[in-house]
Amino acid sequence: MDEPHADEKATADAAAVARVAAGDAVALRELYDRYSRVVYSFAYRLTADPGLAEECVQDVFVALWRRAGDFDPNRAKLTTWLFVVARNRAIELGRQKARRPEPRHEIEPVGFAPDPADLVAVADEAQRVAEAVAELPEDQLEVLRLAYFDGLSHAEIAAVIGAPLGTVKGRVRLALQRLRSLSDTYDLQQER
Repeated sequence: MDEPHADEKATADAAAVARVAAGDAVALRELYDRYSRVVYSFAYRLTADPGLAEECVQDVFVALWRRAGDFDPNRAKLTTWLFVVARNRAIELGRQKARRPEPRHEIEPVGFAPDPADLVAVADEAQRVAEAVAELPEDQLEVLRLAYFDGLSHAEIAAVIGAPLGTVKGRVRLALQRLRSLSDTYDLQQER
């Protein structure tokens, strides 16, 4: 069986969301079955906590149930909408977790302080990397941001930006090649 074309998938998703907006729980279940795993994977990469990722997935689909009528398929694909809601919720859950007191054994020992020279070196290298990344074309920057900052796989990136998997892989490869070529300009350390 052939994989449905991206436009057909977007149309089917929009129709399912319209059914959810009308109160159709079966349509919500269909969308949950179709997207819950990728939303979980995304949330887990952001939170690094299976419990928070599960809570995030639940909250995303509750939001879809409550706000399906607000979804506009002309503005974004459903996957984009789901990832935005998941990202925002994962950040909120992470902040809530950070505010909770941690067990004492996970806190740095009293009197521990990093070497200021190390902090300066890390900051300098981070600035050089940021300058090199700023020179990337927007399409390459977008896939790198989704892969390395949001932790998405190539397939998940393809779903988010609505591009074929090969295009995503090509953009990542070109971006990394470009960064390597810029490494001489900005004196970046090579990967080890």
